[in-house]
Order: sequence, then C-alpha cells, then structure tokens
Amino acid sequence: MLSILEKWNRWGSNPLNSKILRTYIPKISPYIHTDEVIALIGPRKAGKSTILYQIMDVLEQEGLPKEAIFHMNFEEPSVSSKLTLRTLDKLYESYREHIYPEGRAYLFLDEIQNIEEWERWVRTRNETENIKIFITGSSAKLMSREISTLLTGRHLSFEIFPLSFAEFLDFHQITPPNHRRPIDASPVIKKALNNYIKWGGFPAVTLAKTEQHKRNILLGYFDDILYKDIALRHKIRDAVALRNIAVHLLSQTGKLISYQRIANVFQLSEEATKNYCHYIQEAFLIEMLFYYSVKASIRQRRPKKVHAIDLGLRNTVSISNAKDEEKVVESLIYQNLRKRYGNHVFYWSGNQEIDFVIQEGNNITQLWQIAIDGFENEKVMSRELNAFEEAKQIFPSAEAFLVTKTMPNQWEKFPCHVIPLWSFLLGSES
Repeated sequence: MLSILEKWNRWGSNPLNSKILRTYIPKISPYIHTDEVIALIGPRKAGKSTILYQIMDVLEQEGLPKEAIFHMNFEEPSVSSKLTLRTLDKLYESYREHIYPEGRAYLFLDEIQNIEEWERWVRTRNETENIKIFITGSSAKLMSREISTLLTGRHLSFEIFPLSFAEFLDFHQITPPNHRRPIDASPVIKKALNNYIKWGGFPAVTLAKTEQHKRNILLGYFDDILYKDIALRHKIRDAVALRNIAVHLLSQTGKLISYQRIANVFQLSEEATKNYCHYIQEAFLIEMLFYYSVKASIRQRRPKKVHAIDLGLRNTVSISNAKDEEKVVESLIYQNLRKRYGNHVFYWSGNQEIDFVIQEGNNITQLWQIAIDGFENEKVMSRELNAFEEAKQIFPSAEAFLVTKTMPNQWEKFPCHVIPLWSFLLGSES
C-alpha cells in the first residue's frame, strides 16, 4: 500500500505539477481549513485533479509539510479493479502508520465515486478524526443523492467545468482587452474565439499543438466517459446503442428533443432511452434545459432542449451536416449563464421562442436571445425583436439581451442590450 501511495504524493515520487492557475482557487481557498468536506464535481479531464494540486500548493505555501497531505487517485490501475472500503482503510492506515502518525491531515481523494459506499467512510472519518477531506468525482450523482443522503450540512460542492474563454486566453498567453464596450474584437481575440468554439475548453486539448492531436484527445475522452463513467457504472450491455444516443444528443445541441422520437430512431423502448439520456447527462456530456412555467407538471411535460457541456467534444463526434453555428453558440451561452444562475435558467416560447429566461425569486428578470449575424436581413431582425416584444407582454419587468457574433448596424437603437459574443464570454466569469 505504501508503494502505491508513493506514486501519488509529493512526499513520494510524484511532484503533482499544478500547471496554470484556474479561477476556482480564490473561490475554494476560504474553505481550505473549515470542517466541511470539499467536493469538486465535473466532467472527466476538466481539471479537477489539477485544482487539487493547486490547493496543495496553497497549503504548502502556508507552511504545511508535504507529509501532512494524503493523495490518492482511485483510477490507479493497481487498485482500481479491487476497490472496496477496506482498500481505502488500508491505504489511509498505511499512510498514518508510516508517514504522518499525528496532527491534522489533509486528504485528497480523486475520482472517489469508483468506491461503493465511499460516502459512509468519508462521513465517519470526517466526524471522528482530525482531518480535512477533499473529494473529486465525474458523476453528477455526487452532487445529488450520494452526497446529500449522508453529507447534508457537512460538505461544500464546487462544479468544475472545462476552461472559460478567459481561462482559454490565459492558457494561450493572450491578454484580454480592458474594456467590454460593444465594439468589434481584435483579430487575435476573433481567432481565439473561433478556436474556442471549435475545440472547446478541455485543458489538454487547449494545449495540444495540432488539430489531429486535439481530435484524438477528444475521441479518447468521449470513449472513456461512455465506457468508464456510464457503461461500467450502470452495467450497460448495449454499448452500441449508448454510443449512438450520445452522438445523437451531442449532434442536436441547442435543439428540442423527444425521448419517444429517439426511441423510435434507435428501436429502443422509451424507458431505456430515458435511462440512457439520464446516464449521459449524469456523466457531464450534456445538460437538459427545461421550459419555463410556474407549474412543475408543465415543465416536465414540455420538450427539453439539449446542450453540450463542451463544444470540442460535440464538434468532434457530431454527425450533423447542417450549418448550425447559431445552435452551437447557443450552447456556449447556456454554459455561461448556467455558471451564473445555476438551475434558474430556462427556455420559453409563445408564438416565437426565447432562447433563455432567467428566474430570480418568483419573477423572470432576464430574456436572452442568440443571433450570430444576418441583421442586414430585415426578416432576421424582425424575428429577434418580435420575440422580445411578445415575451415582454408576459414578463414586463424583464430586461432583454441580444448576444451576437457580428454587431448589427445602429445597434444603439435596438430595444434591448446588444452584446458581442466575445465580450459576453469575457464578462461572464473573471
């Protein structure tokens, strides 16, 4: 057990390089020494482990000895095939016996969802020992049932996603402009934005030098998510059907879906189709956007809109031949609004559709439309503005926002806030 731990700790043979600083660290730092379990939840390879290493940096900069830090990645091949709570006990007991027998220890447990009933171990140890626990997981269930059942009031969760556009620029050592006025972006920012839309924000993909390397990384991620995070976890035998549905959902990003229609296409039962879609969402490949209604029954009954978590994954596996840049960008906008407003983002439709509405309290306070360009076409302009006009009759106090890749002429006269895409992305997260 000790030889295994030495491979995963700085007091052993692994330097655990922390690389480029993520924007999550200032949000997490105030809780590094509190009693709550800190959970970092998000897609595989989005940077959760790196953030753990950066938290370790903070602790060491404060003077904590390396020996006070226990780290284990539970996808380590030498233990991953036989993971039980007893395995975790043995690892921890070996660490305490040989490395750090006394004092407050800081435990970093990576991909903890691979151990059944891990939450019981975490709760018991956290309540009875002088330790601080950090966990990561690539399953949305860690944010809901598994955590809330046994760790209620004893944990803080942080969702970790692929790089924001601001982080993407930082990774490429590009300095963003100091202002966010609705003017055209510089050629450097435009090129970076196009690459971000095409390849997404997974850190390793962002740093890869060639397009083929980026594509190979993304295909590897897609397969790992399907088979490690979904098929193995849920004991799915029909891996072909699972893959087909995942590809279909990613190809439909920004569009309304029907479980019944998907079931008919792939000749599956509607129940099996719903389960597959749920598992795919749980593994952070997609998210489902609900229709806004004050009645929960209507929200559930109306079609849901699918949005890809990462556009690089979506673009790499998509089978769609349609020119759907507007829908792709719509998913990018959704991810940013989701970070700001959590589960209070919906879509709404009357005669025309509003891409996003934001609920604050009991009211809809914001309306968001996405239009890439085409404002020289009077029909395009009328469609977007008429949608706002209709929605404002239902939500009179809501502010209207239009996000566009190309600024329209006389945008100052529009009855809404007009924001260029690059400015929106840089303004949505520091």
